[in-house]
Amino acid sequence: MGKIWQEMGYIRWPLLFSFLAMVGLSLWSAMRLYRPGATADLRTKAWIDTVLFWGGFALIAGVLGTFVGFILAAQSVAQAGGVEISLVWYGMKVALSSSAVGALILALAALAWFALQLRWRLLLAGEERGAA
Repeated sequence: MGKIWQEMGYIRWPLLFSFLAMVGLSLWSAMRLYRPGATADLRTKAWIDTVLFWGGFALIAGVLGTFVGFILAAQSVAQAGGVEISLVWYGMKVALSSSAVGALILALAALAWFALQLRWRLLLAGEERGAA
């Protein structure tokens, strides 16, 4: 995994940033939702929605990394005039790994978003029931 991480090139940094942003925002939102006396305020809802945004950003960055990886691989093959097929497939594996990492980050973000959204809605329902 470490070798592929290194070989992903520059795209690993936006992926890492989006992962850290998603985790940080998830933790921040969870702290706001599970503290004593928590309420379903709109500011917390905005933080919850940014969790899903950063997951989507990771997927887009991963796909961009794959496109760039395929373009670079095609250029290398064209310049070499012909290469061993195992090297081509290794290059494709490295290029596709950025999309896989981006999809994984999006999946984690979607799970976190769902759990936080559920808690926010339960708090909102409890406030509405108490006001009635």
